[in-house]
Amino acid sequence: MFDIRSEFSKYGEYHANRINIAIHMVFVPTILWTSMGLVTLAQPHALFEFPTPISALLSHIPGSPPVANTVTLIITAFAAFYIVLDQIAGLLATPVLYGFLVSAQQYALSSPASLQYLLALFAIAWVAQFIGHGVFERRAPALLDNLMQALVMAPFFVFLEVLFALGYRPSLHRELRNEIGSRVLAFRRAAKNAVKPN
Repeated sequence: MFDIRSEFSKYGEYHANRINIAIHMVFVPTILWTSMGLVTLAQPHALFEFPTPISALLSHIPGSPPVANTVTLIITAFAAFYIVLDQIAGLLATPVLYGFLVSAQQYALSSPASLQYLLALFAIAWVAQFIGHGVFERRAPALLDNLMQALVMAPFFVFLEVLFALGYRPSLHRELRNEIGSRVLAFRRAAKNAVKPN
């Protein structure tokens, strides 16, 4: 569960088509951001107070601190999971997640029409994802096989794809691409054998 090769490959085998990956690069962050905003609208008030050291740290970051609600706890857990999977990439992803969290919460709480816009963007993003899988990948999304793994890994998959494109850990990238290729080939062979007449 805490192995980057296993987690990335499991998710990646559902995302081998370049167009589908490009769709995910745009719409996974959209789903993440709109989800943060929607959860904040459902729970606009803080559930807890940040511990003093964290409050002190947040006071040095420009802008409003995040609302200490459920989505803040979830994103903190995401960041911790990503750091366990790959320390450098996880640490690089953490400020991105923080920026998403704060901006989504501020937008949700300050815009009068935020609910309508967040719902519209959320729906468009999911439709785009299913088009990517149905038209280009020709395989059901990972969330139909493992919902939690898909929802948690999707943002980190996208983030790692950006890092890999920038030259991050090329040997790991090659290893993961080879593993994903093997998994996709095995899936296609199994699907082909399943439709063969007896």
